[in-house]
Amino acid sequence: MSKTYRMIGYIREGPDALDRTLEASEAAIQSIAARVRKNDFQRVIVTGIGSSYTAAVMAAPIFRYHCPLPAYVMSAPELGYYASRLVDRRTLVIAVSRSGERDVVINALTDSVKRGAFGVAVTGVADSLLAHSAQLALISGEGPEITFPKTKSVIACAGLLMRLGLALARSEDKEAAERLHTLQSMPRSIERTIKAIEPALQALMPAIEVHELVAVVGTGSNYGVAIEGAMKIQEAAYVTTRYDSTDGLLNGPVGALTDKWLVVPLITAYDVRLSQGLLRVARGFGAHSLCICEPNLELEGLADYVLTLPEPVDPLLAALVYLPPLQLLTYYWTIARNMNPDVPTSTRAILDAVLPPGREEPELR
Repeated sequence: MSKTYRMIGYIREGPDALDRTLEASEAAIQSIAARVRKNDFQRVIVTGIGSSYTAAVMAAPIFRYHCPLPAYVMSAPELGYYASRLVDRRTLVIAVSRSGERDVVINALTDSVKRGAFGVAVTGVADSLLAHSAQLALISGEGPEITFPKTKSVIACAGLLMRLGLALARSEDKEAAERLHTLQSMPRSIERTIKAIEPALQALMPAIEVHELVAVVGTGSNYGVAIEGAMKIQEAAYVTTRYDSTDGLLNGPVGALTDKWLVVPLITAYDVRLSQGLLRVARGFGAHSLCICEPNLELEGLADYVLTLPEPVDPLLAALVYLPPLQLLTYYWTIARNMNPDVPTSTRAILDAVLPPGREEPELR
């Protein structure tokens, strides 16, 4: 019997982590929304690195669709290029770091506050440097996650940012109220997804694990999932993986595909025709495909392998449901390669590079 690692437990805990986070953060979110309505804010900037940044990209469509202020989602290093033009007293800066110890994110927040911005920290650790550097902290409720590749905390963070984006909507925005109800029901949708997808994925692993190269693609909130999924597969299973938008891969890069490639499109009803075109071209170049999709989409004869979600999903919240299948893919692919998904061999070198001197990941203190 193969060893079970912590990571699989954390993936399965994702729904409850999101549930706890949404419930515990509501008062603080309403406080932020009230401040935005009261003051003359002109823009919102959401920033982070790594999985915290990808969580922000997953939530970006909510901000763009419902928030009446211009919303910028950018990595913490990128923010430095534009801070002199974008960050002032009329700016809400939301800095995201699950550990709250990432040097570049802390610096981005402290610099923004010095420029007059109202700084909000989104973190899983209340006593972190990031939380102490902010004027208000939103603490996600996933609890300890003693693995380097984070899973449940990404779900919790993305959901928390989506909730904040909806809270910033105008009071007359009826769609935002409806979408909030859907968001609150997402933990159970994620639970059903994991239950349906996990055994189906395990059955496919012998056919999947032989591939040497992977491309993960999606549109809308699933573009953030594509970035996160590619990062997870590469950092844990050490399989070379790239991400792109569905149309981005189709318009040029698809020509480099061969039979060594596995293309993983995240397909919704919105982008099914675009995905069908990608699948046809990819197959023509010899690549195989593993599609993660809503039910009742026309993929017969186009996909080699299909993982079907148990129910349709809201297009702006889709990331919360499409992410767990990629987390499961990462876990079982890493196990198939006889590697430890909890602590990749590169962990220490990466942490030494990204943490401030003398600081440590919360669970490794």
